[in-house]
Amino acid sequence: MQIGDKVWIFDSNNRKYTDDKGNKTQSPWYRGHFIEKYIVGETKQSWIIGYKENAIEDISNLKVNKKTLTYKGKYGMDGVLYVSEEEIDCKCWVEDNHYIIQDQVMRCRDYDKLKKIQEILSDKEEN
Repeated sequence: MQIGDKVWIFDSNNRKYTDDKGNKTQSPWYRGHFIEKYIVGETKQSWIIGYKENAIEDISNLKVNKKTLTYKGKYGMDGVLYVSEEEIDCKCWVEDNHYIIQDQVMRCRDYDKLKKIQEILSDKEEN
């Protein structure tokens, strides 16, 4: 990563009621919570994230830890820096599908399938 790169932050206070195709939505469009920002500067340990035209000293900029790509979350922000569209796609997929998968697991009565799910989830918790 370097100065000038495009990145995104998640802010649940940023509400859009139309999707990327212009369709109106009943509730805020989840992907619309992601705000495009840029790396506008750096320190030894941090990236300075802001809008493209922001100066490094701008009070609205965020300081992001270079190693963890996290920042001190503010109200509505999750404290994670997203560096690719793929990361955003994954986060949106989880948001759109975790309830469906949860319902499928609740209705499942197949021992082998449930054991596999348990193994997968146990592996994730140990790491």
